Amino acid sequence: MKRFLLFIVFAAFVSPALVSAGESGAEILKARCASCHDLKGPAPATIRQLWKRDAPDLFYAGNKFRREWLVAWLQKPVRIRPAGVNYLRTINSTPTHQEKTKKGRKYDVLWGAVLKPLKHVTLSKQDAGAVADALMDLKPHTALVAGVTLDTSKKVSLDAGEVIFDKVYGCTSCHQIEPGYGGYTGAELYTAGKRLQPAFMLSYIKRPKNWDPKIWMPNLHVSPDDLQKITNYLILLSKEDFSESN
Repeated sequence: MKRFLLFIVFAAFVSPALVSAGESGAEILKARCASCHDLKGPAPATIRQLWKRDAPDLFYAGNKFRREWLVAWLQKPVRIRPAGVNYLRTINSTPTHQEKTKKGRKYDVLWGAVLKPLKHVTLSKQDAGAVADALMDLKPHTALVAGVTLDTSKKVSLDAGEVIFDKVYGCTSCHQIEPGYGGYTGAELYTAGKRLQPAFMLSYIKRPKNWDPKIWMPNLHVSPDDLQKITNYLILLSKEDFSESN
């Protein structure tokens, strides 16, 4: 009887989000992720559809993410997009003099404490692995990365990479390359090398609209040589020790 009562007490304090009851990765995705993330595609075809998107599309996750990162992130989710996916609700695109970054550059800034703490399903290690496997099976855009390979001979230092990324192409106007340095409208990129597959980065930077026809990221006509250098830079950058927070 005592053991039964202890089990009841324990069960009452275990979060339902952490218990899968033997669900497969695909079942967990359908039950807990499909209400926010698009798991089937296609990408939004109109601006109206784009602005209804409040969470990243996952229907091509297998073409995009690294499995090991997915497993770790699903156990301990942290914010990837500083201003959220639908950033027009949360940023001020004309920062004041006081809102300049530490290097004196002007970027989009948050209106204030407009983002609530990240609330995302947290999975056990076992469930995270199952969900990651299910996500890695989602590969409708394999043709976009076919034959796309990283040229490791185009490695650059962090300083040289930042010059290309920031000064030549102006990518930090939307993306942060360290916590608090860069814009808010895009995903932070100081973990991109851990998060994203090299072939995806190369393909996406080259022609973003091949992946997301109405996305706001422009085609900057990055030269093939710089494309390789930027991707190698992002991989090198992800090895730096940045403290991450929600």
